[in-house]
Amino acid sequence: MKVKKIKRKIEKRIKVIIAPLLISSIIRFISLTLRITEHDPENVRQLWEKGRSVIVVFWHGRLLMVPMLFKRYKERKVYGLTSHHNDGEIIARSGQLLGYEAIRGSTGKGGLSALRKMIRVLKSGSDLTLAPDGPNGPRYKVQRGVIDLARLSGAPILPMAFSSSKKKIFNTWDAFLLPFPFSKGVFVWGEPVSIDNNNDKEYLKDKRRMLEERLISITNMADSYFKKDRDVSAL
Repeated sequence: MKVKKIKRKIEKRIKVIIAPLLISSIIRFISLTLRITEHDPENVRQLWEKGRSVIVVFWHGRLLMVPMLFKRYKERKVYGLTSHHNDGEIIARSGQLLGYEAIRGSTGKGGLSALRKMIRVLKSGSDLTLAPDGPNGPRYKVQRGVIDLARLSGAPILPMAFSSSKKKIFNTWDAFLLPFPFSKGVFVWGEPVSIDNNNDKEYLKDKRRMLEERLISITNMADSYFKKDRDVSAL
């Protein structure tokens, strides 16, 4: 029994070391071969010019190429939220290899410590990225945590979507998108959503719904950017 336990620990340790190297290498390779376009980048640049920190949100299934987007903005320090679930350590290490700082935690239950860290990051002048439907879904549903984060930090939320002309969408809970090398990619920036420090339930519910609708809209826009429509709202 002890031998099996030790073996599992060794295998897990090897996975945690090897997987981030492999993932980060794949992302770099795909990024080097993609022809990237940004749509409406002024939505975020105008806020940065005013000295604002931002919360950049995207659906969980579109997170793969996000680190490479911020390679374009080397002057910005960006943090990513990664959960404590089984693959969280691998995701965190992969992000760090690509220049991301990781905050471990969740925007949901038990995420008070992570929430405090995220507020400190935003108030320090850095940016934060997270998937509001992660880590376990439901798909394309914004969870309340990101709304509370924006309300308490005062930072605006910037919806963002990625798609590519040639891609594989996996049969996973988040419909994970893998862009094919040597294809075209697009990042679509949505309009910011600002949250007042208001505890009114209906107000916060309306803001959550607004963010969800904008994310779905720009994801549809990204998917149709190369004339291949994909209606995420119907999935």
